[in-house]
Amino acid sequence: MTAYLPSGVKRNAPAHERNSALSDPLLAIHFLGGFEMRPPDIETDLLPVEAGADRRLVGDLTALINDVHAVEERGLWAEGTVRTTTAEIAGMISAGEIAVARMDGRVVGCVRVRRISRETAEFGMLAASADHRGVGVGRDLVAFAEDLGRRNGLTEMGVELLVPWAWSHPSKDFLFDWYTRRGYREVGYREIATDTPVASRSHPASLLATPCDVLILRKDLRKHRDLRERPDPGERRDPGERRDPGRARV
Repeated sequence: MTAYLPSGVKRNAPAHERNSALSDPLLAIHFLGGFEMRPPDIETDLLPVEAGADRRLVGDLTALINDVHAVEERGLWAEGTVRTTTAEIAGMISAGEIAVARMDGRVVGCVRVRRISRETAEFGMLAASADHRGVGVGRDLVAFAEDLGRRNGLTEMGVELLVPWAWSHPSKDFLFDWYTRRGYREVGYREIATDTPVASRSHPASLLATPCDVLILRKDLRKHRDLRERPDPGERRDPGERRDPGRARV
């Protein structure tokens, strides 16, 4: 499926029981770009479809996504498994599905956004550069994805979260809390069969290192507006602080 805004549109800058609360925010800092205080110099836009032929850009984005997800999904996949390939990323750009965040002209993050039904869009492959922590890259990318939906009359934004069955994954815990603070709610889940791919990945689930579910999260875009300006004590927590999970899955 293709994205639904023309290129060049810019934007300046009940839980599944096994998913516990935040247990190690240091991993999540790498994934989302830190405890964000949004600066005025992040510019987010949808890549033009012709950028799919830019080998350097495609290679850089593929490396960024794979590097971030190697940390964010540590322990979930067999060693050596990568999140995506240059061929996949080139295809997504050519389909109008990849947006990037830039600072001073440099790409510092990306997200895939696609329409999955008449009323619903979905984002994924969210990644922020580890060199640009604490500046709101992840939050800007999610807000951009939501704006795409609203501008095109869609009423719902979705995201899927891969979580292990029998243990609590620190980065996934952080993401679940991060998304729910922004108005996302779990609407279901699916178990992963060993002979089917996960979401948009080209890798079979047989490469999983541990049994997992995919949590399906949705946000009503008519009710939840841009939450970036609201105080969020959770994002300003000391990176070394831990708290009792309180809702362990097992």
